[in-house]
Parts: sequence; structure tokens; C-alpha cells
Amino acid sequence: MTTTFMHRNVYNAAAKGDISYFNNDYRFSWPLEALLTPNKNTVLHLFIKTFENGIESTENNFVRDILNMCPSLLCQVNVKDETPLHVAARYGRANIVEVLIEHAKYPHYQDLERGAEAVRKMLRMVNKEKDTALHEAVRYNHLKVTKLLIKEDPDFPYTVNDAGETPLYIAVERNYTELAMEILHKCKSPAYDGPLGRTALHAAILNTNRELIKAILEKIGGDITKKADQEGLTPLHLTPLQLDAYRDSGWLELLLEHDSQVAYMKDKEGRTALHIAAHLGDVEAMETIIRMCPDCCELVDNRGWNALHFAVEGDWPDYVMEAILNNLSFSKLLNEKDFEGNTPLHHQYSGNFTYRTKDLMNHPGVDKMAFNKSNHNAYQVAITSGKLSAEEDIYLVLWAELDRPGHGPISMQHDRFKPDLGLQPMIEISLLLSALSPDRRF
Repeated sequence: MTTTFMHRNVYNAAAKGDISYFNNDYRFSWPLEALLTPNKNTVLHLFIKTFENGIESTENNFVRDILNMCPSLLCQVNVKDETPLHVAARYGRANIVEVLIEHAKYPHYQDLERGAEAVRKMLRMVNKEKDTALHEAVRYNHLKVTKLLIKEDPDFPYTVNDAGETPLYIAVERNYTELAMEILHKCKSPAYDGPLGRTALHAAILNTNRELIKAILEKIGGDITKKADQEGLTPLHLTPLQLDAYRDSGWLELLLEHDSQVAYMKDKEGRTALHIAAHLGDVEAMETIIRMCPDCCELVDNRGWNALHFAVEGDWPDYVMEAILNNLSFSKLLNEKDFEGNTPLHHQYSGNFTYRTKDLMNHPGVDKMAFNKSNHNAYQVAITSGKLSAEEDIYLVLWAELDRPGHGPISMQHDRFKPDLGLQPMIEISLLLSALSPDRRF
């Protein structure tokens, strides 16, 4: 393939916006549309990209004059399939955008509808990445250009590009609130899709932008709160991921008031938003979800874990445990088993000991003698886990709480102590601790 190139005199004249060169001095035999850089940029592409004079009249006059000389330049694309409008939108050349729109209408000045259709056709052209001019204007945060483009074609939904982005999603993801509000208010039915199955609402949640969350719910509505990404995560699933210091708690209620069923939706791992909140220690989110959807705490994930399992195994068990144990909605979860037969206490005793999680051990409603499918109760899990590094941990967290008839480790049901369970080390450790500290009760 032959590489195209542009003579330096032509290049410099286009870059400077010197229309006189093309009117008077141009002596080449090729038509203007044939004068191309290696990337197939025309003199109009080149002018829009490089002109930095800043004088609006000069910009407008050059574009008008060059298009009058060669109208086909209006929609001629470069190697990336970019029209001059794509380039003008990317660089925020609002006045040039106006001239391009005006020129698209001009051949049909006696037929307004045909003129409007010609403009819409130009606005809807996509480059090789499936970006329209509006995608470009939004990506580079050019509000004035965005307004001009939407005004000319408010009915077009603007679908996704090759990256899976719509203009609305780009604006929301980048937290361009004013741009996003312009699209929401002026486009009749804006597409809201984003990459990886996410929506503009997912992006607004991740940016903790209450204004956009509210506007998206009001403008788009419908089932947008139920739209899940490729991992099955709805916007509500993402709410606990945001730090409380930066989150206005009111928008959590907005989501649930719009459609409370989303609290019962699970991701691909079977997790609800409540599970994620419990794991991350987001007490505020947990309390809000339970207050508005109290029975969603019954749901379990693909392993059979409920919210209490997640809290015990989570990042902030100290912070979460008190809130859970003081909430009546969670009381039914105290002895619920996962699919391996493990209660929350089993999970706690597997090694996630903290000062506050000791409250679970002391709770009167907890069945301390519950056995899992491996025929282990919580105490046996603690001894055999290998995660307890000091005898004092066992004294303080486990044995000191078991000084009740029928509950000590030696007085457990003897038929459970079979050689194949590997529990002889537990008995030996118990006796060793007693010998080391004979005055200690356990």
C-alpha cells in the first residue's frame, strides 16, 4: 500500500488556517480531498487539530471556505474513520462544530427536514472504535459541544462503542456531573450501558454521587436497579464498598425505595448486598437494608453462609458483631448451619478470634455443642485448626467460658471422641493446660 503524504507548503497553510494559499497560491493538480497525510487526515482534519490562534472568526472562515471549495471534506474520514466532526468534538472546538452542522444543512436550506436528517446522519457516524462525536465530546468533558450535538439529535440513544461505553456511562464514570445531567435531561431515551455489564447507575454508586443516582433513578427508572454486571453485582451490591466518610447514606434508601426487591438479588457467588456489608463491616448499610427488608437476612450464598457467617469471617468482626447481636432480625441466624454443617460459632472458632467476637460465644442463644458434618463442634474446630498460637488464647477465649457442668472439654459426649476424628490431641492439650495452671478453672 502506498503511503500518502502532504506537501509541506500545503501542510503549513492548513495548520495556520491560511485560506489565501488555497485560494491563490495552490498549484497542485490534485483535488483537495486527495491531499492526505500518512494517516489520511485531510487539510480540514489537520486544521482542526493544529490551529491554535484562538480567533473564532478565523476558525469559522477557514472551515466555511475550505468546505465551499470541497464539500466532500465534511464527512471524509481518516485512517481511524474519524470525520472532522469527531476531531472538533474531541478538541472542544464548539464554534467549528456549529459551522460543520451549518454546512451539513446548507444544501437543503429549502427543506428543513432534509437538512436535519443530513445533520443527524453526520452526528451518528462512528469511527473504528464505534465512537460518535458525542462520545468524544463527553470523554474530554466539553460541555458546550455536548449541548450542541444533543440539541441537533435528542432522539438518538447513542449506543455502546467497542469498549462497551455509552456517552452517559462515560460522563457518570468520570464524574462529569454537569455533562451527565445534560444527557439525562435533554436526550429522550439515553442508553446507559457500560463495560462488563455495568450501567451508569453502577458508576454513580462507585462515585458516591447522590445527585446523579437520584437523576438516573428519576429519568431512566424501570429495572435499572436490578441490572447486574458480569459478576452478578447490582448497584446495591456495590454500596458497602464505599467508605462511610464519603457516602451520603440517603442514596442507599433511594435504591431500596425505588425497588426493594434488589435487596434479595444474589451475585454469581450467591451473595446479597447484606452479605457484602456484613463482610466489610458496613454497619450502616446493614442496618438500612434490614430496616427496609427485614427478611432478606434469611438468604444464604452458594456455600450456605448467612450474614452472620460473613460477619465472623469478615474484615471487621469487632465492629459488626455488637450491631448484629443486638438486632432481633439476626437472632434466628445464631445457630444456622452452612452446607458443611458449620454454624457461625464454628467459623469463629476456626481462628478469627477477637475481643468483640467473644460476645458470640457468650450469647445465651448460641448452641455451643452444635456439630458439623465432620462431627466436630466449635471447640474441637478451635483445637484442631492450628491457628491458635498461644495457650493464653485458649484460656481467655475458649476454656474460661466453659466452666459449666456438661460443657467442659473432658465431659463432652465420649462417643464423639473416636480415633478417626483425630481428637486425641485436643484431650492431651486440655490435660497439659490443666497441669501447667492447676489453679485455672476451665
